[in-house]
Amino acid sequence: MKNRYGVKVGDIFCDKRCTNAYFFYKVVALRGETQVAVRRIDKKCVAFDGYYKCIVPLPDAEVARVYICKVRGDQDKPYIVVRHSPSPFFWTHCAALEREKTFMELHEKDGFPFYFRDYFPEIAEQLDLKTGSGVYAVDKPFQWLDDDCRAVVRYPDGREVETVFRELMRSDKITQQVRASEAIMRKISEELDCLERQ
Repeated sequence: MKNRYGVKVGDIFCDKRCTNAYFFYKVVALRGETQVAVRRIDKKCVAFDGYYKCIVPLPDAEVARVYICKVRGDQDKPYIVVRHSPSPFFWTHCAALEREKTFMELHEKDGFPFYFRDYFPEIAEQLDLKTGSGVYAVDKPFQWLDDDCRAVVRYPDGREVETVFRELMRSDKITQQVRASEAIMRKISEELDCLERQ
C-alpha cells in the first residue's frame, strides 16, 4: 500500500546536513494519503578510503519514538519535516525520500578516513571508494576506533588483505584527547537515544 506520494511502509527518508552528516528515518505506518509515522534509525560505516566513509542506514536499528509528519513535494522527490522536541534544544530535519542503499560522507579532518590516512598514507593514497577500493567491514560495521571487528583492505589491482580494525586504526597510539572525545561521543549518542525513547 502506498500513499498519494508513492510512499510506503519501510521507505527511508534522508536528511543530509551541510556538514556531510546524514540522518535517516524509516516509515513505520501510513496515516491517510498525506501523512506518515516515522522512526529515526541508526547508521553505520561499512567502508572508507583516505577521505570518504561509506555509510548505510540500519532499518532494524530503530529509536523508539514515533514522529507523525506530513509528506510534501511530489512523487519524484517527496520529503518530510521532522521536529524534534522535547530535547535540550529544538531542531528540525528536512528529509527526502531516498532509494539509494549507501551514502558517502567526506571526512577530511576527522573520523576513520583521517586517522587511516594519518597512519598509513602510502595505502590510503591508493584507495578510492568510488571505484571499488577501500577498507571494508567484514563481520559488522565500524563504529569506534578500538573495535575488534575484521576488515579487508581492497586495493585497486584486486588484492585483498584482511586485518583487525583497531590495529588498522592504531588504537594503541590513540591520544588521550581522542579517547576522551570518543568517550564523550559515546555518551552523547546514548543520551540522545534515551531522549528519543521518552
